[in-house]
This record gives sequence, C-alpha cells and structure tokens, in this order.
Amino acid sequence: MRLSLKARVILLLSILTLIPIALFFYHNSAMREKILQDRLRFNSLYASSVVSRVELFLERVMSETSSLVYLYRNFGFSEEEIIWRVTGHVRGIFEGAFYSPDGILMTSVSRELSEPKFDKFVELKSSKRILGILYTQYKEPFLRIVVPDVEDGVLRGYFLFSLDLSLFWQSVVSAKPSPSVEVFLADEKGNVLAFSDMRFSERRRIPFRKGLYRSSLTGTDVVGVYTKSEDGKWVVFVEEPVNTVLKPLYSFQQKALVAGSLFVLSGGVFAIFVFLRIFKPLENLKNYIISWEEENIRKPIESGDEVSELSQAFENLIRKLQEERKLYFSLFENTLDGIVVFNSEKRVIDVNRTILEQFGIDREDIIGKRMSELIGEDLPFKSLFFTERKVKLKEEVFCQLRQEVLKIEGSLYVLWRLRDVSKEKELSILLEQTAKLSLAGEIACSVAHQINNPLASIMGYSESLLLSAKDEEVRKKAQVIFKQAQKCAETVRKLLDVGKPFEGKPDHVKPEEITVEAINMLSPKAKRKGVRIEFESSLNGERIFTFPWQIEQVLINIVDNAIDAASGGGRVKVSLYKEGSRVVWRVEDNGHGIEREELERIFKPFYTTKPYGTGLGLPLARRFIENLGGELKVRSEPGRGTVVEIYIGEGK
Repeated sequence: MRLSLKARVILLLSILTLIPIALFFYHNSAMREKILQDRLRFNSLYASSVVSRVELFLERVMSETSSLVYLYRNFGFSEEEIIWRVTGHVRGIFEGAFYSPDGILMTSVSRELSEPKFDKFVELKSSKRILGILYTQYKEPFLRIVVPDVEDGVLRGYFLFSLDLSLFWQSVVSAKPSPSVEVFLADEKGNVLAFSDMRFSERRRIPFRKGLYRSSLTGTDVVGVYTKSEDGKWVVFVEEPVNTVLKPLYSFQQKALVAGSLFVLSGGVFAIFVFLRIFKPLENLKNYIISWEEENIRKPIESGDEVSELSQAFENLIRKLQEERKLYFSLFENTLDGIVVFNSEKRVIDVNRTILEQFGIDREDIIGKRMSELIGEDLPFKSLFFTERKVKLKEEVFCQLRQEVLKIEGSLYVLWRLRDVSKEKELSILLEQTAKLSLAGEIACSVAHQINNPLASIMGYSESLLLSAKDEEVRKKAQVIFKQAQKCAETVRKLLDVGKPFEGKPDHVKPEEITVEAINMLSPKAKRKGVRIEFESSLNGERIFTFPWQIEQVLINIVDNAIDAASGGGRVKVSLYKEGSRVVWRVEDNGHGIEREELERIFKPFYTTKPYGTGLGLPLARRFIENLGGELKVRSEPGRGTVVEIYIGEGK
C-alpha cells in the first residue's frame, strides 16, 4: 500500500518519538544491570573479607591455645589446671577436656557448667583441628577445637576446647558496608549459624545462590552472594535489598525523561523540514528511473511507496548490469586468445587469464607497462594484423597479433588479441630438421655400404702385411693402416646404427641384471686403467617393460665414457633407483669434468674430445633413450667430475 508524504511524515514522527523511549528503557536497563553487577562484585569482596577474618580469628585462637597448652605443660601443671587456665585466658573458650591418645575421656573442666558434656570416647586424629559445631541448651553454637599434647615427640593425648561463636562473630560483622546489608554465617551444608544482628539460628538451611533472588530468610528481593573458606567448613552469605541498591538509578530516570522530551520535539521539527525538501525530488527521480527501466529492462515494478519502488528499480538495474558484467568477464577471461587492454596512454590496464597461464607471468608484472616495452614501438590507433610479431612478455615469444581500437564514452582503448605461434614455428623447424636427418641417414647408410667392402679389403691386406712382413718399418706402417681402417669401420657401423630404424622386441626385464652385464663387459678395461666401479640399487628385483638391448648399449656407452674420464685410481659409481613412476640410472665419475662450452656440444654428431672417438656414442644414446620415451641428462663441473642420469618409464 502506497503512503502519502503526509502519512510518511507522521509515521516518521511516531518513530522519532519511540526512539528516545526505547533508548530510555535500554539505558535504564543497562544502568540497572551495571549497578547490580557492581554491587554483586562489591558484596563478593566483602563476603571474602568476612571469611578471611573468620579464618584469621580461628587461626589466632587455636595458635594461642596451643602455645598456652605447651607453656603450662612445661610448668608441670596437671590437665585440669591447664584447662582451667586456658579457659580463663583465651576469650571465648569456656570449657575443655583431656583425652588419652586412644580417644578416652580422662578429665573435663567448665566455667559455665558443673558437669560439662563431653563424650566418653572420641575418635581423634592429630591432623584434625576442628571437630565440628555444637549447640548449647540455649541454642547457641560453639566449636570444638582439638589441641594435641605432644612432649619430646611423644603424643600424650588431646585437649578439646569449646569456643563460643558469638564472641568472634560480633567482632567480624561489627563494620558492615551498609545498615541494610544482611550477613549470615553458615556451615558447609548451608545451615545458618548466626545473623548479622547477633541472633543465632536453629539450624535453618538456605540454598547456595548468587545474583538476584528472593531471600529465604528475609522474604525480599536481594543481591546475594556467598563465599566459602579454603577448607570449605565455613560459608558467609551477604544479602542486600534490591531497592536499596537501585536508589542511584532514580535520579537518572528523571533526567532521561527531560532529555527525551527535548529530543522528540527537536527531532520532529527537523524531520518535517527535511522531508518536505527531499520527498519531491525523490518522487521525480523515481518516476524517471522507473520509466527508463520499463523501456530498457522491461521488468515490472511492484507497487509500494516511493522508496521501495525506487529500490526495486535500482536492484533490477544493478542485477542487469551484474549479469552483463559476468557475461563479458567470462568471455574476456575464457577466450582461447590472450587479450591485452591498453588505455589512451598506451599502457596496459588489464589482461585475461589466457595470457597469464600461457606465458607463465603474474598480472602485476605486465600491468602498467607501455606498448613500446612489449613490441619495441607504439602502434597507431587503428586496426592492425600481424601474422608473426615478437612480443616481450616474460620472455620474447612469437605471436600472431590482432589490434583493435575501441571508443567507450569518449575514451580510446586499444585491444590486442595474441596467439602464441612459437610452438608452431619450432614444430616447422623440427620437421625441416627431421627431413634433413632422414635424408642424411639414408645417405649415411648408402655411403657406409659402399665403403664397407673397400675397408674390409684394406683391413685384410694390412693385417696380412702385419703377419708376413719382416721389415719393422713396413710392419709399423701396416699397423697404422690397420688401426685407421678399424676406426673407419667403427664409424661406418655407428653410421648404420644412426640410419637404421629402431629395432628389437620389448620384454619384461630386471634393470639390475642389464646393469650388471654392462659393468661386467667393461670391468677388464676398468682394471687396466685402475678405475674402481661401484654399483648400488634400491629396486629389489623389480621389472620394467622395455627394450633391453638398447638400454644395455646406452649403459655401455655411458659407463665407458665415465671410465675414460676417471683418472688412474679414480672411481665410477652406478646407482639404480626409482623416482616416482620412472627408473633412474645415475652414472657418476670423479674425472676432470667437462667445460660449459663443450657440454653444450656433446650431443652433436662427430663431436668428441677423445683421441680415437667417433663422436657418435652420446647422440646414439640419446636417440635410443628418447625413442623409449625416456630422458637423458648430463651435469658436469670442471675438476669435480660428471653425472649422467637416464630416466626410463616402467612400461606396461
């Protein structure tokens, strides 16, 4: 239901009238709660002090009594004389008795009764100092305290004395914080022993309560607390009427009523003035927004007052904007092309997730950069397209770049769409190299076959000369011819290995067995050079599915290189272990190592540092491992040796 402006003003005035009333009740309740809580804490402190005075008084009486018993016993007085003197000296003690160590009554003396009432037998312990609370025939409570009679470490018996509670209770509660405060002394079960007006109770029990409650003794609402002594035998209750505690609240109530009346009057005048000046412009704004929304969003507005209708219109507008923002943001973030947005100053103001993920950069690293920092120049404000352009993001990459210019509300923005073509470029180069290598392999195989027979003839005749020639000079020349022919034959054999397709059948094999066979084949060479080969494995006989011949050839080549690199007395260590789902061979030597420049060229064909090497061992080894789906890594440090790691998957 729509309310008129007048009705809303009246409603507002009513609300403004209720606000101070609500504030009055709130503050009144808060102050009442605070006053009661403060009084509760104060009474708790007072009760604790009373309990402390009770304990202090009893401790003083018992200490004084023990000292007198010890003093009179040293004077040689009898038990009757000791009791009589103690009752006359210690205020509040009016009778006493002496018991044997077994608890049998030996004698008793009283200053008030001709026949004191003491039990014939009492079970006593030297550690027990108070037997309990008893009552006289006039219903007055008194305590029975125990004083052990010890001489030269020998227990002679126990003295029992009766202490009148009224005497020390009068001194304890003589200074109450307020005349209206009631103080009760009770035992550990809640039986009231004495009141603050020195009356004594006939064992009336009250419950243990704290806070606001109706008193069981006075029948009024009180702020009550209780505190127990350390041994729990004494309880002090303190109760104060609620009406007495809340007297300071009454003056606050009068002042609050006056202040509330003034607030209502001034607030009403102010509300009338403000609403008369605001509601008319608000009505015009509402009509404009609703008409615009009906035309553009076409969502009906439920009837209500001006504020609710305006709120609905704004909610619909914001919801529509949020939906469109989510749509555009999703398109911006999830497009396959990387998007970079520049402002009119040609600085990056935003990038999408594709840019960050494809090129491995953080948003903070690119936001704020100029266009010239990315491509080396500032492009003009027009649509452009580059099939291949070098862009410097985290690293320099080749990208297909499409530039578009956007004009939004008078401001120019440049939008780049980037597509990484580096991999395509690398793939093209790789295909070209593969074609060249394939042709080179075919040529190598053809050349190898053509020179194999002449090499065989050369080796045969040179070997024949070695066997038949008697001239030493001829034999030396034949030896040189034979060795060079052998080197050529080895090169031809490896050329055939490079050119021929990957052969062999896979099988389930134990990597440990392959490694041991390779080491056994190279052991004679290692002994000749004085190199020690060490082998360790953590596979425990596990098997892998692979091509054993290729693995063995790679191991022979790698270990042979390590033996050549290790000097006399050196060491080659072969380790076999698993890393994730892959098996790893680690071959380590302590030789002279490889320089960084040489390390970058060791996998190039025919590159070698050995006097009689062919330079085809490591390229073949890497080819074998990569064809098996593995990886070969080499790390070296000059003067410290070389580490070669071979990674092979387990297979199926």
